Amino acid sequence: MAAVGRRPGLVLFAVAVLLGSVAALRADVTEEQIRPLTVVALLAIVLGEQLPMRISGRVIAPLTTAPALGFILTPLAADGVRPSAWTVLAVVWLCILLGGLIARLRGLSVVEGSLGSRFLGMAVTTLIARGIVTDGQTLVEWAFDAQTHAALGALGLLLAALAGGLVERVLDNLVAWIGQRGSVAHIMAAEVGPLAGISMATVATGPLIALASPVLDWAATPLLILPVLLSYLSVQRVVATRQAMEEAVIALSRFSEITELTRAGHVQRVADLSVAIGREMAVDVAMLRDIERTALLHDVGQLGLDEPLRTGATIHASTSEEAVMARSVTRVIAGTPQLAELTPYLDQVRTPFRRAREFGERIPLPSRIVRVANAWDDITEGAVSSRARAVALERLHLGLGYDYDPEVVAALERALSAH
Repeated sequence: MAAVGRRPGLVLFAVAVLLGSVAALRADVTEEQIRPLTVVALLAIVLGEQLPMRISGRVIAPLTTAPALGFILTPLAADGVRPSAWTVLAVVWLCILLGGLIARLRGLSVVEGSLGSRFLGMAVTTLIARGIVTDGQTLVEWAFDAQTHAALGALGLLLAALAGGLVERVLDNLVAWIGQRGSVAHIMAAEVGPLAGISMATVATGPLIALASPVLDWAATPLLILPVLLSYLSVQRVVATRQAMEEAVIALSRFSEITELTRAGHVQRVADLSVAIGREMAVDVAMLRDIERTALLHDVGQLGLDEPLRTGATIHASTSEEAVMARSVTRVIAGTPQLAELTPYLDQVRTPFRRAREFGERIPLPSRIVRVANAWDDITEGAVSSRARAVALERLHLGLGYDYDPEVVAALERALSAH
């Protein structure tokens, strides 16, 4: 059971292997079914596995999913005989496995949980589209029947693709929730933004390929995958820009440690604890990112001090030293638009909570959280013994309502007790 808790994705992958194996045993592939349309679609699936995308902590493969959905929803009739749901599912599974194997041989990382959720989502679409017979017809047969209105047929195919896409996202989030032990709200929040956009574009492309295949034949797959490819490239660029910015923030955060102005590991510990507190306070993903960045940069201002602080702890800083640090950090990040938005947070990290209580001054939540996390690490100096924790909590409680926000300190205690 411990192994399951550590690698929940393996369980999902094992289920996918079991289902794929059953499908392969029950498949009935005939020579007549090997057509240019089929070959092109299956090559696209294999190639798509070479271009996975990591976004918002998830790994997706839109260039695999789109042609696979198109293949599943296309009639694929050969001499009037359509392949069974098991046959279609088996072929898709073998192509995904082959693509994953090639990716692994090329040195790429293959995430088992992602691959498993992807295939199981396709299995749901296959079941709905080809495995359920109503009035003597499957959904695919009904959608392409001359008696069915074209719009209704297209809507039916889209709903089948949406059902599979929803299952994939739910399974992916379930694996993330079990593996990370995060709140459901934070896990689901990762689905908002670019991930949702490219997922919807991918799901919509599958039915389009299927509807175009009777007219365009094998050309339907490469032509209609182009919008997904362009979306893929655009999102990849956004992800690369974000990653570069995060790496720049981390590099900048280490300056105070490299110059020995602060203790080794202090900044990262404060960042980790700040994020844990933010999660306990149920802040959204965007705010959590701001909290982490504020924590990583909170000591950069020490570079402007004439004399280093004792042990690098800002709780020992005088009012004038705090003012110098605030001005210094502003000068450092002012020229970077992506970081300039953090200026209000960094300015107020050293503002005591009493100013909000007594004068109504608005102190942003990231500032209040980082102030508490920084004080905790300054007092404990990274020690994790029960005595060090007791002393630090006592110091923080003495400053409740004056130096530190009581709600933040309470969230700190919950975060500490959870680990």
